[in-house]
Amino acid sequence: MRKIISGSVTAKENNMRLESFLKNRLHLTKNEISRAKFLENGICVNGKRNRVSMLLKTGDLVEILLEGADSTSPNLTALKESLTILYEDEDVIVLDKPAGISVHPASQKDTDTLANRLIFYLRNKGEDSVIRIFGRLDRDTSGAVLAVKNRPAATRLQRQRENGSLFKSYLAITEHAPYPAAGTISAPIGNDPRKQNRMCVMADGKNAVTHYETLAAKDGCALIRLTLETGRTHQIRVHMAHTGCPLLGDPIYGNGACKSFPPDSLSPHRDDTPGENMALPPIKRTALHAESIHFLQPFTGEELLIETPLPDDMRLYLSERGGEEVNAI
Repeated sequence: MRKIISGSVTAKENNMRLESFLKNRLHLTKNEISRAKFLENGICVNGKRNRVSMLLKTGDLVEILLEGADSTSPNLTALKESLTILYEDEDVIVLDKPAGISVHPASQKDTDTLANRLIFYLRNKGEDSVIRIFGRLDRDTSGAVLAVKNRPAATRLQRQRENGSLFKSYLAITEHAPYPAAGTISAPIGNDPRKQNRMCVMADGKNAVTHYETLAAKDGCALIRLTLETGRTHQIRVHMAHTGCPLLGDPIYGNGACKSFPPDSLSPHRDDTPGENMALPPIKRTALHAESIHFLQPFTGEELLIETPLPDDMRLYLSERGGEEVNAI
């Protein structure tokens, strides 16, 4: 998908070199300017292609082509399936991923993923582009997923991820209630040497930091909110299991099966008073949901906080009778 950004030269910028204008006014990187030089009409002033050494005049219109129309994902199969859009503009799109589908295909036979559904949506509206997804979620995990429509936006969002402007908040149901009720888990994570495709806390692992807050807890379960400083594989699942509170339904780091949960027993404080032992429908997946994503619009700088409510399976498990704390989420 073509991406052009532009700006008019002000009186203060009169006689400024075009290259300086691109860097200081339009906030372009050296690599973005270099790539644009080799695109047809990549860098134009008043509709004419120009060298970056030219001197600008007040009122000049500067336009730079950051990505051509040939930037697509031709090998990705388009699939017409439901797609819930939480936010969209010309540069980014935030989707509400359902549990049970992957973000990207793992093989040629894997054609029902979020990326397959997204490419159909974009092609259908004439915006075919490379599918670039920031922050993949596990197949079992539901919630907000950010996709970027062009490479320049991806570059800017990567910088936001590095400086902490781009971050997610998660909701999870755990086996057992964390103690203390809120805190920070700082424990390095690496590949488990005993089991393939499994991570674990280990001394020589990569730095990993998770912040958590208990929203409600009772009868051995808790609803918690989590934010991450780092993005290690399975970080939330590994850290919560490390504290003795694995996520409910987690087949790798927990028991992998849900227990009955009294629908009227949730409260924001630990309470061991026996509740009515009324079994609810089980959660057939790891109980983890990306409830929100915060970032700045890559080119305007507008602050965006995109949220998605707790999905039906987790909400049903907690029950509408679980208390005001749960109902407010």
